[in-house]
Amino acid sequence: MTSTTRPPSQHFGIGVWSQLRIAFQALKRHLLRSFLTALGILIGVAAVITVIGVGSGTQKRVLERMESLGANLLYLAPGTSEIRGVRLDDRQPVLTLQDVEAIRREIDTISAAAPSVAINASVVWRDRDRFTRIQGTTPEYFVAREWPLAAGRSFMQSELTSSSKVAVLGETVAKDLFGSSSPLGERIRIGAVPFEVVGVLVKKGQAPQGADQDDKVVIPLSTAQVRVVGRSVVHPGSIEYVHLKVRDAREMEPTVAQLRTLLRTRHRVPVGQPDDFFLNNLADLQASVAEASRSLRFWLATVAAVSLVVGGISIMNVMLVAVTERTSEIGLRRATGARRRDIGAQFLLESVALSIVGGLLGLMVGVLLVIVLAKLRDFPIVVSPGSLVLAVGFSAVVGVCSGLYPARLAARLDPIVALRRD
Repeated sequence: MTSTTRPPSQHFGIGVWSQLRIAFQALKRHLLRSFLTALGILIGVAAVITVIGVGSGTQKRVLERMESLGANLLYLAPGTSEIRGVRLDDRQPVLTLQDVEAIRREIDTISAAAPSVAINASVVWRDRDRFTRIQGTTPEYFVAREWPLAAGRSFMQSELTSSSKVAVLGETVAKDLFGSSSPLGERIRIGAVPFEVVGVLVKKGQAPQGADQDDKVVIPLSTAQVRVVGRSVVHPGSIEYVHLKVRDAREMEPTVAQLRTLLRTRHRVPVGQPDDFFLNNLADLQASVAEASRSLRFWLATVAAVSLVVGGISIMNVMLVAVTERTSEIGLRRATGARRRDIGAQFLLESVALSIVGGLLGLMVGVLLVIVLAKLRDFPIVVSPGSLVLAVGFSAVVGVCSGLYPARLAARLDPIVALRRD
């Protein structure tokens, strides 16, 4: 017996490509309505991509600035022993060179300890001057901060011991005073004291708080104490702060614990009273900033995604109107042999087509907005492929969900009843 099964081309149903062509023809007949319907998806996708891109770029810039401070870095400064604004004793908090020597001697996980003092003063070269930060420190400062030189050299331990009048310039000061000329070997004045320029630091850029890290002059600590800042009569050998570089990031927590114990013992801080010093772990701060940025970006993207849901509701409304408008067309197709699944697939494809077109347009608008905002606000352009796929994929899911009910409604229309409505 000969089989009566028809080849696929002879079924009353139509293929996917034919359905797609019919879907786009139907959308084209009402072009303005289709565009306005897809506009909600466009705005939603553009908002999601913009929020994720701007958030990622801002986070990257902040982390870059924090990393410019140096890896595995601890910042130590004197603090005030107070509880609720009341001083617990009459001693003024202070850090000394003896404290730094004890840290170097007793805590072997610290690879560099750079004590510093600082003052703001005018630096003069010929007829040019600049008011800048003068920092007195040791050669270990450049190691702790991971700050190489663009030209020349840093000062040596012998120059620190002899209080030599040598200076290393930050890039901002070098450009402001010398322009494109080399400052090496030139003599500048800090106040009334002449200094020889022996080096220029590589550009670091802005610190996390926004200050220009390159707007400084670095000189030997002993020279600063004797000739620029002056020694403290009350606390001889006192310093303002210390940069401490930990050998390995995994040793950061035990190092902090050792530092607290050592300094509390040396400063005779009673049990139960707060430290008389500040100890900031910049790695923890960096991790906290990154986590806060990720959380903020997630919630902003979630809020932006709400507009995608609103766009999906608009698509559902339009598709329900389309079912009503094309009742006679549905009845005629059903009467000529179209199957329910063909009718349902037709309306579902139209819904998905609207959503995907809106998603692709939103993708282009979102990327353009990220580029424009990055240029205006001066942060890196960060548009990950994952965010693009996520946004367009979510818009396609919205299209499917929005078209399911209208497609089911159209597929279940009785052909006789549908033709009578014409």
